Amino acid sequence: MKFGIRLADWFGNTQNMVDLAILAEKNGFDFAWVSHDVFMRSSFVTLATIANNTSKIKLGNTILNPYTANPSELAMFLASMDEISGNRMVCGISAGSLEYMDWLGIPHERPLTRTRESVQLIRSLLSGKVTKYDGREFEWSEQCYMRFTPPRNMIPIYIGGQGDRMLEYSGADGDGALPLLYPPDFAKYAVEKISEGARKAGKDPSDVDIAGCVWISIAKDRESAVIDPLKELVAYFGPLLGAKGLASVGLSHEQFAAVHEEFKKSGIKNAIRLVNDKMLRLAIFGSAEDCISQLEKLEKAGVNQILLGAPLGPNPKESINIVGRKIIPYFHSNERK
Repeated sequence: MKFGIRLADWFGNTQNMVDLAILAEKNGFDFAWVSHDVFMRSSFVTLATIANNTSKIKLGNTILNPYTANPSELAMFLASMDEISGNRMVCGISAGSLEYMDWLGIPHERPLTRTRESVQLIRSLLSGKVTKYDGREFEWSEQCYMRFTPPRNMIPIYIGGQGDRMLEYSGADGDGALPLLYPPDFAKYAVEKISEGARKAGKDPSDVDIAGCVWISIAKDRESAVIDPLKELVAYFGPLLGAKGLASVGLSHEQFAAVHEEFKKSGIKNAIRLVNDKMLRLAIFGSAEDCISQLEKLEKAGVNQILLGAPLGPNPKESINIVGRKIIPYFHSNERK
């Protein structure tokens, strides 16, 4: 099992995220992933700064989207990051939240096609090819090629998603998959869909690195782990999650309607009062031992890498240290093999 840290604005400013990534590397994490969301701090800047302050941990965005940035710019960023990081970059890509595109007035009629064509274009550019292209979403001329030689002609591409078609596509075309495991119980279904996509494409499902994103809060006990930042994540994102994921723990969008209305009317601080125990099943929380037992279920479901996301715990730095002292060594122990 590999471990990644998933960093986002929930941890505060850019320097805070950089500091957490540095600490994660010291504690044996394999990956540092930085969220790439509109109107939030730039993942490009954050990852470049992390690259210059670390030496081993692999780096990726969760997730680049080909609506707000053209695949040509994404390929430029990935190749440049590979240069400054010493070939540690991976690409996380998907159509992302289409609600954000509505905010921006960007049409999004074919998100799967947009993602698929973007992956093709990025791979072609990184390989050094002249990328003349005639697709449904992109039409490029013979002038489309990199004017410098990327350090590697192939950067691993992880494809994100939660819907059936995107999950299958991530297995079919991705070097890795980035399913949102909110709730963690969704893992079995997500892995099955990813594996189904791989098999349909003639691939061995075990060749796809399934990197599942989870919310986690680690503390001395379960009660101490239920902190307001955890409830805020559940209140804010719960109404936006896929119906099948919610259904895996007996939840529905209707059950989140009151939370969503309260958020719109009075803000997140009031909305969290409506978050109940059942809704908290969207996350992993508790002591190190509690979290290990929940993470083992993800491992059994076929998740190869776990991206530990916000809030991490009452003290995020101490939570990272706990992961390094107790959780990673447990999963790497020879006694379990």
